[in-house]
Amino acid sequence: MKNNKLTIIFLDFDDIKNPLLGAGQARATVEVGSRLVKHGHKVTVYCSKYPGYKNRKENGIIYKHIGVGTKNIRINNFAYIFFVPFSVIGLRGDVIIECFTAPISTLFSPLFTKIPVIALTTSFEAARFGELYHLPFERVERFGLKFYKYGIALTQFFSDKIKAVRKDAEVVVIPEGVGKEFFSIKRSESEHILFLARLDMSQKGIDLLLESYKLIYNKVKYPLIIAGNGPDEVKIAKKIVSLGLQEKVKMVGPAWGEMKNNLLSKAVACAFTSRNETFSLFALEALASGLPLISFDIPGLAWNDGVAIKSKPFNIKSYANNLLLVNDDKKMKELSEKSRTFARGFTWDRVAKDFDKFINYVVKMESK
Repeated sequence: MKNNKLTIIFLDFDDIKNPLLGAGQARATVEVGSRLVKHGHKVTVYCSKYPGYKNRKENGIIYKHIGVGTKNIRINNFAYIFFVPFSVIGLRGDVIIECFTAPISTLFSPLFTKIPVIALTTSFEAARFGELYHLPFERVERFGLKFYKYGIALTQFFSDKIKAVRKDAEVVVIPEGVGKEFFSIKRSESEHILFLARLDMSQKGIDLLLESYKLIYNKVKYPLIIAGNGPDEVKIAKKIVSLGLQEKVKMVGPAWGEMKNNLLSKAVACAFTSRNETFSLFALEALASGLPLISFDIPGLAWNDGVAIKSKPFNIKSYANNLLLVNDDKKMKELSEKSRTFARGFTWDRVAKDFDKFINYVVKMESK
């Protein structure tokens, strides 16, 4: 049966051109949204303002911005959350896909519109933010979940989390995808261990990475490269010095395009030390690039069980021992081939097709 041509609205705090963020979910929205446009749908994304923002049409997607556009991402974040209900009230479309947004996850969109809303579990860790800010964000998250009849979960873990609050919610599991270009990155002679992410020490566990590396820096063959930008750049630089690692650890700033590809091609493995993840797009990109992934065993990374090297959660001795495996050339080569084979099961075309199928299902159910 041929799908209907629909007007699809994404509520996504991030924008791929946002210099303060431009993270994985913004890329996912581009990849899925542009394919939905090719399927014949109209796609509009409502995201946060930022310095120099422009409403525009790009990759067939219409971008509109709400909130305030300061240089402080936290101010922009809370302004976006505040303005979402006022924006949703006036929207016209067939379906809204609400990307859960830190720190409260749920934005309560279903309360302000008759358009069916699909929750997308992009940021689904209110408990962590509650601990960070000493506020009851988890209670807000749980209360908000009651209003979502439909959901797209990035992993089974987050599907179960929704259904634990609302048992009758209809939730499908659709993971992220990965671009074909990462499979084309040629493996070069290994020169470093690579960490690439937003420089947020609390979430990304960069403190744990540095403390683990400190335990084995005189035994491991490779230096550690830290790529990315974010709020904790100065804090991370100071920690590197305080641990006496400045000769073996180098911060190289944000990495995009050719620089990113070059770092991936020359890495022996990807150091991944997040305390929390919903579904890391970069972790999948690293696997597609042929990089063995060394991570903690957390629920948000359950999707790559059997292919990643996993350590006891947040145990620096366990993680340090696994980092030392990069010295084993034969093992790294075997894991590199296994990683790429595994990643081939995740494509953006498949993800967009699954989105399209579920969106049409929701519209059909709501039209009865």
